[in-house]
Amino acid sequence: MNIAFISYEYPPDTSNGGIATYMYQVAAILQQRGHYVEVFAGSLHRCETHIENGIVVHRIQEQNNFLFSEKIGRLFAERHSTVRFDVLEGPEISACASWAVHLVPDIPLVVKLHTPRFLINKINYVKPLFHQKLRWYLGGLRRGQKPTPFPSYNYDVTTDIERLHTLDADEITTPSQALGEKLIEAWDLPTEKVVHIPNPYIPNTELLDIPVETQTNTITFVGRLEVRKGILELAQAIPLILKRHPDARFRFVGTPLPSPLPGLDMQAYLERKLKRYRNSLEFTGPVELEHIPKILAVTDICVFPSRWENFPNVCLEAMAAARGIVGSSAGGMSEMLDQGKAGRLIPPYKSKKIAEAVIELLKNPELRMKLGEAARDRVLSEYNLERIGALQEVSYQRAIKLRQHLGARK
Repeated sequence: MNIAFISYEYPPDTSNGGIATYMYQVAAILQQRGHYVEVFAGSLHRCETHIENGIVVHRIQEQNNFLFSEKIGRLFAERHSTVRFDVLEGPEISACASWAVHLVPDIPLVVKLHTPRFLINKINYVKPLFHQKLRWYLGGLRRGQKPTPFPSYNYDVTTDIERLHTLDADEITTPSQALGEKLIEAWDLPTEKVVHIPNPYIPNTELLDIPVETQTNTITFVGRLEVRKGILELAQAIPLILKRHPDARFRFVGTPLPSPLPGLDMQAYLERKLKRYRNSLEFTGPVELEHIPKILAVTDICVFPSRWENFPNVCLEAMAAARGIVGSSAGGMSEMLDQGKAGRLIPPYKSKKIAEAVIELLKNPELRMKLGEAARDRVLSEYNLERIGALQEVSYQRAIKLRQHLGARK
């Protein structure tokens, strides 16, 4: 098959998170399986076409989501007239393949779900307290401005471009069953089009070489420091853990996003909340992907207490490194950790449960290492390129067959 991918995120130019990692790995897998693959991606500094690891990559320098979709769509349509792609895949995020489908209405489309923006915004929204609303109102008066309502979470499902683009797909694939079920309900997606295909994962050999037997008493959080990742609940759990294990150390790896206090980022917020325990905390900020193995090699336990999560790549990395994992039961992590057989699962919003699970693994290194071995085995057996590659191929064939039956979109 001739397969095209459209995604703003694609390494190294726009390696912003799980979407970039997924696109990079799935493109490599399908090329290795004998398919012809081209990627249409974004960039912060260049507009050019070049070959990366044997794959043709077209890059557009454009950060505006709508303009990126239009520009990359026109480039795709021009390239399609020569290559004749059999199928196109893109994420639901920003509907970045929507212009391509508009310009080439007969192209079979697969939309890969990651986590739509409405869901991210909903989970990140923290209902303001009365004094915060009052400060907002008085601040506007002091600046001589007409008072405006405090920012709130509003969502109209009928005008959501990400939903409308997803409904245009011939096949909708979801890495976790949890996300598929949530969007079938929230977006009224046709159940017959939603197919569960986990993201592939090619473990770095450095991760697989990390010994299971470590004793560093270090607990690591990897990911954006934001509300939906459960960072506030983890902060509440830290004093409880240090009370039982004062030699424990906590490392936060990731970019700090806004905190519940306007004008204060999450790192500054946590440092203020946990100032009594500052000597037990370390904030690295964002790090390049190649540095993650070194960080996990000196980690005993990884904590991912998200309020909801789809299919976090950081969990796969921790599994490959055979770390003890405390993960959220809300979303796809329970599937990844085999319903608790490859790590400890805790309910969202429960700081005491986080503390209990971490304390259990600190107290029982043998259990932690046993769970770590199970996690590593699961990564290698469930998310390897042979298994996921075959599922992807069948998915594309279904999309092609359906579009041939339906004809060009109107």
